[in-house]
Amino acid sequence: MAKILAIAEHRNGKLTDATLELCKAAKALASALGAEPAAAIMAKDDALAKEVAKYIPTVFCVANAALEGYTADGYTQAIKAVVESQDVKGVLIPHSYDGVDYAAKVAMAIGAGIVSNCNKARVDGGKVIFTRNTYNGKIQEEKSVNTDKFVATFEKGAYDMEAAGGAGAVTAVPANIASVRTKSKGIIETMAGAVDISQAKIIVSGGRGCKDADKYKEFIVSLAQKLGGEYAASRPVVDSGWTDAARQVGQSGKTVAPDLYLACGISGAIQHVAGMKGSKCIVAINKDPEAPIFNIAMYGIVGDLFEVIPQIKEKL
Repeated sequence: MAKILAIAEHRNGKLTDATLELCKAAKALASALGAEPAAAIMAKDDALAKEVAKYIPTVFCVANAALEGYTADGYTQAIKAVVESQDVKGVLIPHSYDGVDYAAKVAMAIGAGIVSNCNKARVDGGKVIFTRNTYNGKIQEEKSVNTDKFVATFEKGAYDMEAAGGAGAVTAVPANIASVRTKSKGIIETMAGAVDISQAKIIVSGGRGCKDADKYKEFIVSLAQKLGGEYAASRPVVDSGWTDAARQVGQSGKTVAPDLYLACGISGAIQHVAGMKGSKCIVAINKDPEAPIFNIAMYGIVGDLFEVIPQIKEKL
């Protein structure tokens, strides 16, 4: 039976949320196509393969010392080995920094058409139709491929995360990983103990309305800590040096999809919205009742964040 293959992403020995979302996507597409959902994981050993198998019935593991550190060459060769060993109809890849790096290479290696940055997919007449953002999220366009196989990258939050249940079968796939032209000399964190905000469930984000670095820390950072979440920022805040670039949300920063996104003093420019519109619940605080952020917020508070946030903290 043909398979829809989700590529499992992992960092520091843990599966990312994007992996669980793609397991959900693979199951939905496989069901609509009369195919079988599966996943593939590339690593130095098979330690994480059984973890992936909690979320999807079939897992293919390519274990090779050359895959200890990520490289586009290594991942492309490993995924090609899995596709050639099975009847694979489609390959789903997270639209992360790594995923964007190797997705097109995989498509070329297996002779498949590719659609990137997808936020939705449906099946019409046996054909998969993908929806993606264009023009900074102003327009949603639909695309499909004319090849037998397809590769698609999905935005964070495009699907809900699959819940763990049962133990799927893990199959080892041998692969000769050769000609890896890139060598990683080391990983440099942007700051000590930096957090990946794309994995956060609660995010408090501050914009230009915070006025200065001290107020950003006093109001945004403190509220995030009070909520047990992470703090983030729009590009003007990062450009001003009030916080680190690793916490920037938007087209030129991170794409996030938390359970709660609290936008404080953020007007809602399309570049910022493109990075957080997939959040499950968006709450906006802004003095300007005409601010574009209110167009996508589920809850809006028209008011001064310096007055509203202390009241929220008092209630908490």
